[in-house]
Order: sequence, then structure tokens, then C-alpha cells
Amino acid sequence: MIIFPAIDIIGGQCVRLVKGDYATASKVAEDPLETARKFEAAGAEWIHMVDLDGAKAGYPVNTEIYRNIAQNTHLKVEVGGGIRTLETIQAYLDLGIARVILGSVALKNPQLVADAVAKFGADKIVVGIDAKNEMVATEGWLETSEVNYIDLAKEMIKAGVKTFIFTDISKDGTLSGVNAEQLRKLAEATAGQCNIVASGGVHTIEDIRICRDLGLYGTIAGKSLYQGTLDLSEAIREADTLKIRRMKIEDYDALYQMWIACGNGLNNLDDSREGIEKYLKRNPETSFVAEAENGVIAGAVLCGHDGRRGYIQHMCVDPQFRRRGIGRRLVDAALAALRTEGIHKVALVAFKKNALGNAFWEAEGFTLREDLNYRNLALTDMVRIDPDYC
Repeated sequence: MIIFPAIDIIGGQCVRLVKGDYATASKVAEDPLETARKFEAAGAEWIHMVDLDGAKAGYPVNTEIYRNIAQNTHLKVEVGGGIRTLETIQAYLDLGIARVILGSVALKNPQLVADAVAKFGADKIVVGIDAKNEMVATEGWLETSEVNYIDLAKEMIKAGVKTFIFTDISKDGTLSGVNAEQLRKLAEATAGQCNIVASGGVHTIEDIRICRDLGLYGTIAGKSLYQGTLDLSEAIREADTLKIRRMKIEDYDALYQMWIACGNGLNNLDDSREGIEKYLKRNPETSFVAEAENGVIAGAVLCGHDGRRGYIQHMCVDPQFRRRGIGRRLVDAALAALRTEGIHKVALVAFKKNALGNAFWEAEGFTLREDLNYRNLALTDMVRIDPDYC
């Protein structure tokens, strides 16, 4: 489960509200960028940001702040508040924003949501469902509709939406605990169809455990972080539901799609389903996948050996899960398995053109060798990654 630290902005200032009431706005931090950097240093990979001025005005107001954070940190930024048109969505994405949150427009103009998903992809569009007494609220929570929050979620799923942020407004900013019952009902009503992020009421680490155990995709934490009732690093550790397990041929379709998405060059023979199946039959104990929320394959390492030397053929992590230490954990699993089989020397087969992947291996202690090639691949020798290897 992903922890999303939150920064809400009014007049360029970091604030928090109580139950969405603008009159309760209180400043919680001095500088948005420095606050974001502190969250990043604590281990966050995402940051949740809301333009409260924009939510009230119906158009973006504090855009420069979001651009600054997106371009001057490694955080993935999601932004909501006042986003009403495809042009606004495009402008945010062009600034490096990872995804945008559509709130009021989901109820008032559902066709725009469908158009946004079709144009930009479901991974770029989030729908925020904010409710009072289970009824959807809009316009910066200033208006309440007669639409049930679960009914809106079901309609948005039909429009192609894959990720929702659900906020119980009565809980927001109160530090009174998450509304586990409403989250449970939403999760059960949409099981297997979408990702759910909990928002509102997070107080202590127990709220993180509740959301994790509900199988949610993420949890937003705001006031609890600023007031110190929740430690971000601890929350991130507690939320980790990642499972490292041995690779199976049944994983192939998901793996192939991930390899393509990561830009890994593949050859037709070894990387076909049949080729991978033969590889796994020869080396059934040494290849691993990282399985994340809802059974999603977040990363994989394809590893084998010839009795003398181990080979890591592929290692990649889905972009949305990077910065979570998955690559390191996959490598550790592969090395431990090779050690069990008596292998103490390892080489890596890496694509010369895969600059991002090569940078990872170099940072882990591998040295690229340009003099040895295999099907246009650069052979990389491991020189230092574990005291037992050379």
C-alpha cells in the first residue's frame, strides 16, 4: 500500500482544514517545496496535493507550486482542485505532474472523465469521491448532492476510471481515525475493478494498518504528519504489502507487458513464453517476482546459472513502483538462491541502450564491460554487491 503525504495549498501556503471548512484553514508548514523534500527524505514516492483556491474558483490557481515540486524532487505528484477541462489536464501533465484528480466534474460532467481516460490513460486520471453522510459533495465540499458515493464509483468504473480517492468529509482533518466501514463497503462493492485510496481521519499507525488490511491501494496522511501523531517512515514500512516469490510461467503475460512498458529490449527467442518456460524449468529456484497490491506484478528478476556462474538475464521494476526498494530486494532474493545452489560468481546480461537500468546496476556495484557482447547485449560483471560474491 502506498502512503501519500498531503500538502493542501491556499494563497501559496501549506494549510490543513477541518471537515473541508475553509474558515478552519491553519498553516502547517513554511515552504511547500521544502516540505515535499522532507517527505521524500522520509521515503515517500508520491505526494498528494490539492489546490484549495482552485477547488473553490473552478480553475487552477497555485500551478507554479506544483510545477516546482514536480521538477525539483523525484516525487510523483498528483494534483486536484479546480480541474474542469481536458486542456487543464494536458497543461498539468506537461508540467511533469504524474496524474490529476477530478472531483466535482465526475458528478457534473462524467463525459469529460471518460474523455480524459481515453485521451490520457487511466494511470493519469484519478477520481476523488468526497462524501458527507455517504452522499457526494462537490465544489470544494461546499455543495452536497443526492448521489451515493458507491453509485458514483460504479459509474466512473464504467467510464474507465481505475483509481479513486475516497474522503469521508466528517473525518477530514479531525485525527479521529479513518472511516473503516465506508471504506470496506466501497472496497467490497468494487472488488477487483479499481484501486482505492483512503483519505480523511488518519491519526496513528493503527489507521495505516486498518487500510492495509482492507487491501487498499493507498492512504493519504496530512494533519497527522504535521502534528506528529504519525511518523511517515514508520507508516511507509507498515504499509508495505509487497511479496517476493518465485516466478511462475503463469506470470508471463504480466511480465511481458511490464518489460515492454519499462523499455527493455527483448529478443524473439529467449523472451517468448516458450523460451521463458524452458528457462524456468532449467532454473526453477532462482527467478523471482515482486507481487504488489491486488496481485499486480511490480518487478521481476530472471536469474539462472550454468553450474559455475550465475546469470541475471532481466531485472525490471514497474515505473509506478520505483523508489520502493523493489530492485534491491529482487537482487537479494536472486543472490541468496544462487548461493544456496553453490554459485559464487555472477554476471549480468544488460542492454546497452537501457540507460536507466544500467544506472541502477552501476549504483549497485556492477561495472559495464563494452568488450564482451551477446546478441547486441553488454555483459556486465558483478564486482561488488555482496561480500560473498566477486
